[in-house]
Amino acid sequence: MTDHAASATTDRTTVEPFAFDPENDVHARALSRLASERIAWLGTIGRNGYPHAVPVWFLWHDGAVIIMSEPTSAKVRNATRDGRVLVHLESGHDEEQLTVLQGTAEVLGEAATSWLPTIGDAYLAKYEHDLPPLKLTLESMAAKYSTIIRVTPEKLIAW
Repeated sequence: MTDHAASATTDRTTVEPFAFDPENDVHARALSRLASERIAWLGTIGRNGYPHAVPVWFLWHDGAVIIMSEPTSAKVRNATRDGRVLVHLESGHDEEQLTVLQGTAEVLGEAATSWLPTIGDAYLAKYEHDLPPLKLTLESMAAKYSTIIRVTPEKLIAW
């Protein structure tokens, strides 16, 4: 197992984003999975102090995990209150590929629809077959799941 941590102090404001090294096999595999996996589990800290984990659609974009969410969801409330989160991918086709990002979530103020010029094509390419059965278009998805959660990784736990 490899546990790659960014340098950090006890002051959370000084934590540096994790830097992936594409030459490192574990990092390269994690980057590939972040680009291709359709479902991740987002772990937040509930108001009762217990973990809260939910499956989410996501997009790996500019070194961060981008999640569209309904604004009244528990994950949005939790991430707003405490930005410490985990993004955990499934174990892979052979059940031996652990990929977990520990990071900081930021609930963004701009609506998901304003992100469509930036991420719309990539999001649609990833989820185009999933939207029609839900009677959603990219635009209606962004309108319904109008809050953006951006997770900046601080640590990669992977093997």
